[in-house]
This record gives sequence, structure tokens and C-alpha cells, in this order.
Amino acid sequence: MTFPSTWLKTYEQLLVFDLETTGFNPKTEDIIDVGAVLLKPLSGEWVRVGTENMLVRTPRRLSEKIISLTGITDSMLLQGIEPDVLAETFERLMTPKTLVIAYNLQFDLSFVHYFMKRQRPYFMFQADVLDLLTVYKDVQEYPHRLENALATYGIAIEHAHRAFDDAEATATLMVRLDEGIDLDLYVNQIGYHEKYGLSGVRYDHVSYHAQSFVPGSLYAKLRGGL
Repeated sequence: MTFPSTWLKTYEQLLVFDLETTGFNPKTEDIIDVGAVLLKPLSGEWVRVGTENMLVRTPRRLSEKIISLTGITDSMLLQGIEPDVLAETFERLMTPKTLVIAYNLQFDLSFVHYFMKRQRPYFMFQADVLDLLTVYKDVQEYPHRLENALATYGIAIEHAHRAFDDAEATATLMVRLDEGIDLDLYVNQIGYHEKYGLSGVRYDHVSYHAQSFVPGSLYAKLRGGL
């Protein structure tokens, strides 16, 4: 996998990840499922070197909505890891020299932020980020859900809304998007729906944009700032 040549000089690894949660409020709900694909540079290319696929224990009982959406049950979570182990995993993977990548990253990263605030108050997230939802919205017409993006590029997924399957599909989507646009331009750029505003955590090293549904609008804005 090639990706922008600047990444080889800037990052020690690329982390593509996805989460499933007990609900939609990152301040009050829990992470229950984590999937990730890890890539590192080798001979001038990015090579897949590892994965993470873990369920996480929670004292909460899952709602019928979450069970229906993810297929995860309370009994399955009894076999999951403890939150402290997940905190150690995030510390190990989300280093300042990592490019952290997700689809709708604002949602997942907000959960990571508040989870780590409870588990590791000293942890400071300093990694660069790439939101593939922001990229996809800038190259394709509405709708923009992950399943729409995967269908557009003919990417198969066995279990949608399970973190590992979504992370693997997102990693493949990144490869396909890289074939048609300069992904480097979108590093540390997150778009949001102007009507609903931006929710969740904000980081000083990330720029946030009210993003229209007109493909190429953010690209033009970012190119204009060069």
C-alpha cells in the first residue's frame, strides 16, 4: 500500500479502527467492541502488521436496539476484556507518531477521549487523524453512511456494525479513496453537518469545517489555503 509519501517520513504506524458502544453519548456510555488494523512502513510501502479484535466488559445491560444493531449480547461481553486492558491498548496504539484513521472519526474519537479520561486521566491524545467520512463526502454524492461508501466501491463486509469487520472494510476503503484523491490534504481536517453542528471532543491540532453536500467543496477550500 502506497499512500502519500509524506506519511512514510511522518508516521511510525497507521491505525484504522472502529468502535461499537452501549449508546451514542460518549460522556456517559461505554465502549463494548473494538476492531483495528495496524500498518507499518516497510521498504517504502505500508504493510499490514497486526489487528485488534476485542469485546469489552461493561456493568450496563445492553438495550434491545444495540443488540439488534450489533448482534452483541450481554453474555458475549462476559468473555470480554476489562476496561483497564483496553486503556493499555489505546496507550500502546494511539501514540503521537501514529496516524489514527476511522470512518466518522469524530464519534469514535470522542468515545476514546472520555473513556481515557476516566481510565487514564494523564493520557494526552496527540496523534494526527484522518476521517474517511470527511473524504468520502467530498468525493461522492449523498448518502454518506459507511455502508453507502462500501457499496460505492464494491467492498464486501460480512458483519456490519461489528467493530473488526467495519475496521477491515474501512482500511480497504482507504486504499480505494487513495486511488483518486490526495488523502494527505485531509489529515487533521474533520467535516461536520452545518445543520447539526459539531458534537464531541475538539483538539487544537485539528481543524473543523461545516461541510456541504457539494462534492469537492472542502477540497477547494483546503487547496485554497495552501
